[in-house]
Amino acid sequence: MLDKNDLDSFIPIVLCAGFGTRLKPLTNFIPKVVCPIINKPVAFLSIEIFLKAGFKKVHCNTHYLAKEVQQEIIEAAKYFGYDPNQIIFWHEEDILETGGGIARIYHEITKNENDNIGKDAIVVSGDIAADFPLENMINKWKNKNSDDWALMCTHDTDNIRKDATWVSHNNNYVLGFGSNFKPNENAIAKVFTTHQIISKDLLNIVEVEKKSSIEIYYKKIFLLGKNILNYSYPKESYWFDIGTPQTYLECIEFFEKKLKKDHSIDIYNGNVINYCFIKPDSLKKYIESRNDEINNHKINSKKILIGFRDRIKDNKILALKEINNDSENFYIIF
Repeated sequence: MLDKNDLDSFIPIVLCAGFGTRLKPLTNFIPKVVCPIINKPVAFLSIEIFLKAGFKKVHCNTHYLAKEVQQEIIEAAKYFGYDPNQIIFWHEEDILETGGGIARIYHEITKNENDNIGKDAIVVSGDIAADFPLENMINKWKNKNSDDWALMCTHDTDNIRKDATWVSHNNNYVLGFGSNFKPNENAIAKVFTTHQIISKDLLNIVEVEKKSSIEIYYKKIFLLGKNILNYSYPKESYWFDIGTPQTYLECIEFFEKKLKKDHSIDIYNGNVINYCFIKPDSLKKYIESRNDEINNHKINSKKILIGFRDRIKDNKILALKEINNDSENFYIIF
């Protein structure tokens, strides 16, 4: 639990508007940010960290399959004993992307609620499963200089990616981004974990714009001669980007090992069942249309198995296939 001064200094935001294209066909029905990890929507893992820390409100933007996102997160909050009214949803008719989504939420709540004026924003992506070091991030931020306008969490990488975040050799500051950055012996390539703190100084001068990436914000900081602090993500803390079937499965397997000793998981044919709360209407129609392909066959290898808390006991199985793709990464059990 954070102390009152810390809680009163920040606006927590969990980004939930993405499309999850690489997880199709699953994300045709279940939005990526509420894809289940054993028994919780992935975005709820981050929301819960904020709620456990004592924040009275957590803000989430939505766009793609917004109804399904909101329903799953609300049901998860109720199921795990939280007040769902503490989670505030901000729907985007036209997707604003990361930068625009953050700016919209910040400007709206500071305009309407005087007690939020002067707060910085703590932002995480809803499609990341991580026990991010919230208190440590805040402690580093409290010791910042006046020219430090943001803080980014980064973790080590063995491979230099095109979207690398370059940090100083002493790990104190972010120096640049991507392939356009010209590294030197004082720069280290790392991966941005999406956990960040953005100062009110920056948020007060950025406008709400469509297709506004967070990278534009950070480049603006450099143009103004300001700094971006780096916080090195703890090696002992887990972190998964569930953006592909492979990394999603790796995340599930990590939690399966973690929770198996508590006997809090269900297994079917050697695969852990990951539970959603509500079966989307679009998925019900899809299942009906594929009735001839539903069976009780065994799954011969590790796959992502999605179930629903209201499922019947027949344990019928349907493989989700992408058009023109015979690979089966996702199975629905109902």
